[in-house]
Amino acid sequence: MKRTPRCPFCQQPVAPPQNLGFQFADMDAGFCECGAVYVSDVTGFNRGAAFVEALFLATGGRWELAWDLIPGEDYRETVLEHYDQVSHQIVPEGHFEGRKVSGILYFVRLAEDLRALGEKDLEEIRRRRKRPESPPSSRPRKLRRAEAEKLVREGRFEELRLLCRHQPLNLRMLQKVLYHPDRALRFRTVRYLGELARDLAEEIPEEIADLVKRLLYASADSAASAWGALEAVGEIVRVLPRRFGLYVRNLLAFLAYPEFRPAALFALWRIAERHPELLRREKPFRLLEFLGDENPEVRGLVLLTLKALGLKETASGVQKLRGDQAHFEIYLPEKDDFETLKIGELAARILEEWRN
Repeated sequence: MKRTPRCPFCQQPVAPPQNLGFQFADMDAGFCECGAVYVSDVTGFNRGAAFVEALFLATGGRWELAWDLIPGEDYRETVLEHYDQVSHQIVPEGHFEGRKVSGILYFVRLAEDLRALGEKDLEEIRRRRKRPESPPSSRPRKLRRAEAEKLVREGRFEELRLLCRHQPLNLRMLQKVLYHPDRALRFRTVRYLGELARDLAEEIPEEIADLVKRLLYASADSAASAWGALEAVGEIVRVLPRRFGLYVRNLLAFLAYPEFRPAALFALWRIAERHPELLRREKPFRLLEFLGDENPEVRGLVLLTLKALGLKETASGVQKLRGDQAHFEIYLPEKDDFETLKIGELAARILEEWRN
């Protein structure tokens, strides 16, 4: 039976979340009188992003404070499942008026000794308006998600680079573009994150390291949308192997999970193309077991990775795929385009190259 959502901390009914009109707020959110902040994720798939936004709001927009907080000590968090934002109701059955209800309300409340600080900053934030449409170009500013998507879609990398250099928090907004359903837009964002890491590693090294950790966290959190996250890690390792080469082990660990296999293999292939030694020291022959994977994209990416590694010792395994009639689509960052490859033909080309 549906019911009005109540704050998990004080049990009082909460008002419907709204677009707050702040430059950093991409999800609808609200505030409870007890000091809790809640954010609505209408899909239920972007819980990681909802948590980050709720924590950001709870701390009054202070990232330096938010990321220093200790879960369970400095703040508490909880989630209300099956939230329908259209009717502002909790629907335990998961369906309402012919619609599937999979949304959530993500609640965060700071500890009492921090709450006054949070409330003080929140009052200031509530008085703020959206930034001007055309702020001075010299003034660091934070992108909104729609603007970040537009810049990526239009290929305006230099603008993104300058915006991230002067306001590193924009890297977080670009990470959110990875949640976009447009596959081409996601992969261009993957490419741009790698190029930004390369260009800005000396200027903002801590922010680049934080980006890699957040991308891996988004992937490890099965409740969050991880589209593009592992691929972006691969691009960053590819351009900064000395700093992040050890993360190859993390990428290999994701191969144990079928849902992450294509993304992890794309990342490993990209790394192997430029720095094969990073994979060779991690027992790469384990990739052979995935030549029989039911997913054609997995089989194809394994072939590409073995080719990049030059593992001629795997020729017998590759030979078995010469008759494979399946095909898969792959994104080529250097061309910024997709290409469709037939597995059997790819296997034959690899074997021919190894024979010569």
